[in-house]
Amino acid sequence: MIVLCHLGCLLLLLSGLGVPMALWALLLYCLRMLATTAIYHRLITHGSYRAPRLVWWVGSLVASAAGQMGPSWWKAHHQRHHSHVDTPGDPHTPLQPVAGWRGFWHAQLGWLLGPGFHPESLPADVEADPVLRLIDRLHVLPVLALAWLSWGIGGVEGLGAFCLSTTVLFHAVASVNSVAHLVGDQPFATGDASRNNGWVALITFGEGWHNLHHAFQGSVRQGITVRKGRVMLLPDPTFRFIRMLEGLGWAEGLRQPSERALRARSAS
Repeated sequence: MIVLCHLGCLLLLLSGLGVPMALWALLLYCLRMLATTAIYHRLITHGSYRAPRLVWWVGSLVASAAGQMGPSWWKAHHQRHHSHVDTPGDPHTPLQPVAGWRGFWHAQLGWLLGPGFHPESLPADVEADPVLRLIDRLHVLPVLALAWLSWGIGGVEGLGAFCLSTTVLFHAVASVNSVAHLVGDQPFATGDASRNNGWVALITFGEGWHNLHHAFQGSVRQGITVRKGRVMLLPDPTFRFIRMLEGLGWAEGLRQPSERALRARSAS
């Protein structure tokens, strides 16, 4: 599906991209990025906060429309990443089995084209939820539905805008696997190559503060660093979105490390 979306971007060479469809592409990007970061990642995979099941279901439905598979597949691979980070067991490290440009390619896209595409096992908690399991198995349908809606709204241009949004979103999320393990600072001692990268954080709504995430996987806020012994907050739109859910009564129990824990884990 992602390969088709890459090719679908060529439709824009025929139709061009006007302001209305560019805004449509941006809207699709923002909604699906937030669903991926706030629901797939921080809620379902790491349990950084609690939410009603309806939030899990709707969020997973929107996230699956990004063309990056369903919640079981997504959580299984991400958990394996944390269990074997930057070792041969990590499904998408840019440092193994080779580094350099080949390692970057592997982390950005190549790992999806190999035998490791299918996880060895699926997370029991997600599989126990019949709605999440159904979304996981039928993950291609939301993508096709959104493509059809985009076609209905804008014809060839609308379909091209959908493909462009989906392709850019894919590479933005993948940059956490690749760029955020190669370029950036490491304010926390994690024993791996995870890094805080401001540019990646910008395009992924806060996920680029990856070194903090590896230091405190359960933290609902990833935009935190320590400089010269001082705890400082960084921009984290996903966290702000979750706080909005909290204000609406749709999220609770937001987990964050204490300042003492942050300083204790500081690499400086």
